Amino acid sequence: MIQLLSWNIQNGEGVDGVISLERIADTIFNMSNPDVICLQEVSRNCELKDGTQPDQLKQLSSIFKDYTPFFGPAYNVLRPGESEREQFGNIILSKLPVLSNFNHILPQPVDSSFRHMPRQVTEVTVKTPFFPICVMTTHLEYGSQKQRYAQVKRILKIKDDIDQLSLNPATVQEPGPYAKLERSNKLILCGDFNFESESKEYALLTNNSQNQEGLIDAWSQINPNTKHAPTCGIFDKKQWPDGAHCRDFTFVSSNLKSNIGSFVVNEETDASDHQPFFVSILDD
Repeated sequence: MIQLLSWNIQNGEGVDGVISLERIADTIFNMSNPDVICLQEVSRNCELKDGTQPDQLKQLSSIFKDYTPFFGPAYNVLRPGESEREQFGNIILSKLPVLSNFNHILPQPVDSSFRHMPRQVTEVTVKTPFFPICVMTTHLEYGSQKQRYAQVKRILKIKDDIDQLSLNPATVQEPGPYAKLERSNKLILCGDFNFESESKEYALLTNNSQNQEGLIDAWSQINPNTKHAPTCGIFDKKQWPDGAHCRDFTFVSSNLKSNIGSFVVNEETDASDHQPFFVSILDD
């Protein structure tokens, strides 16, 4: 069995306004000892609400010493006269060996009605004791449904490319940048999707009609006909005045749906405006 945890940590800012990555780590390890940790809203050198400009990649690497970090910046700016880039994105921390790593920038079709920022997917393929698994984490657009829908379509295209590669693997193997990198078609996609299960984006992701197979909602697979546990809005009523709801999910490819062992949401912590959750994957 392996365990994967996902959490939008809001730069480590709790509902009390205190920014603490140590509290984030304590919460995670009080829940489980995950093999793979996927975190959204990780900042590097951006000014946070407390006026600091921390490099949270360095901080997380120091805190999670037994893990290898793979950071994917969605926002990536080097300002004139500055030596450090401002970056904001998602990170995967893995105790398992990583066979490949990719960073996918997601589309932003013009929608001037909303403020928005760049979005991306961090992808790694990890070597588990039983089979390789492709893990992706993302944080989709909040305001613009047009952009969010386009981002879901791009994610499905990435999945389709991986599926096609598994059917038609590269036959040429060379060293360096031309090396053949393993990308498993057994896929886990997790993160903050900024949509709910009744949305068009959710329907597209789970029931894709473009001759591609949709993804399986891990929670619904093992909790059929059960409302999703809330992952947001439990404690932070200022940002989320509509109250508790679910906008964070884990999806798996159909060839992993029978391997889902458990799905646990921590509804007690207020260390972020979102709740952490983990899924366990069993051997065949």
